[in-house]
Amino acid sequence: MLGLIVARVREDRLLRWSAYATVPILWFAIALFNPLLLVVPPLATLALWAAMRYGVVAREDPVEVNDPDFDFD
Repeated sequence: MLGLIVARVREDRLLRWSAYATVPILWFAIALFNPLLLVVPPLATLALWAAMRYGVVAREDPVEVNDPDFDFD
């Protein structure tokens, strides 16, 4: 059932663009009740972006070859 809905949304551009327009409107409507919801997601995104830019958070953490935590033999 869910697969049929996803397939229809992918094919129907009007439905897809209406969903894109609905998300920010719902976000603002919910933010009227809780203003932190309006501020926290952009701040978290900005903080994560800055942390990745300055190397505080690595985007990919390479696994060491001889790491005992990932030894599945």
